[in-house]
Amino acid sequence: MSFRQLVLLLVPVSLVFGSCASSRYARGLDSEDIETLPVCDGTIKAVPYKSSDVGLSERRMVVYLPRSYYKEPERRYPVMYLLHGARGNEYTWIERGDALRTLDSLVRAGGAGEFILVMPNMNRYYGDGEYRNGHAVNAVRAFWTVDGEVESNFMTDVVAAVDGTFRTVASKKGRAIAGMSSGGLQTLYLAANNPDSFDYVGLFSAYTQDTIWGSQHPEFYGNLARKLKKQFADPPAYYGLMIGDTDFFYPNNLLFDREMRNRGYDHELLVRPGGHEWYNWRAFLIHFYQQLFK
Repeated sequence: MSFRQLVLLLVPVSLVFGSCASSRYARGLDSEDIETLPVCDGTIKAVPYKSSDVGLSERRMVVYLPRSYYKEPERRYPVMYLLHGARGNEYTWIERGDALRTLDSLVRAGGAGEFILVMPNMNRYYGDGEYRNGHAVNAVRAFWTVDGEVESNFMTDVVAAVDGTFRTVASKKGRAIAGMSSGGLQTLYLAANNPDSFDYVGLFSAYTQDTIWGSQHPEFYGNLARKLKKQFADPPAYYGLMIGDTDFFYPNNLLFDREMRNRGYDHELLVRPGGHEWYNWRAFLIHFYQQLFK
């Protein structure tokens, strides 16, 4: 058995027992609760949108608008999409990752520019009855349902809804995407499947090879080498691979880094001490914020 095959076989065990994301709000916050959360500068909105997932009529995302959004009505803003991991939902990055206060602090200090931040719910649900206000699902379930159903509809559902609702820079140069753990895996393939859509890509503790997922949507999960070749024919402005040195995906990320370097694909490898944990994902997010839309 090759090293690559061994890593692939260890993925289910790693994701099930690894700490990907958790939330006290198993059912999910109500929209009015989300929108009244104390934030420093901007405006937080819970935004419902029509879902193309089989049997699911509607989903919800959290959108954070910068302080100047309503003060400058002619201005258009770039957008960053931030994906949660297993056992998370659209609120997890706010609760566990401090995503909003961190962004506000960087903008105030001049360490980042203003942009719209979008946090969608990327869990797989089987119909409206199960959705229950975007509740977080358990780790085993979340792992086995990363199958491409939600991801295949991301551009037509999430991105189209954001561009149709807010004043965005609706082009590759105006979009960034990042995610942690299973959300990093989704980020990898969303960017590779849509090479003309995202100019900034951040993979936080992601699994980074062709996967055992996607039996229902093999066109989404698969043929990664071919997709990366097309993506890097017009390379992203920034592509970050970020991992802890004791993370169970560390060997997989080193392999991916070597493959990227061998093919001449411009990217950054950022390694921090520690494992598959929020202290690293918060640090990765800060670093990624500082790369955007320059």
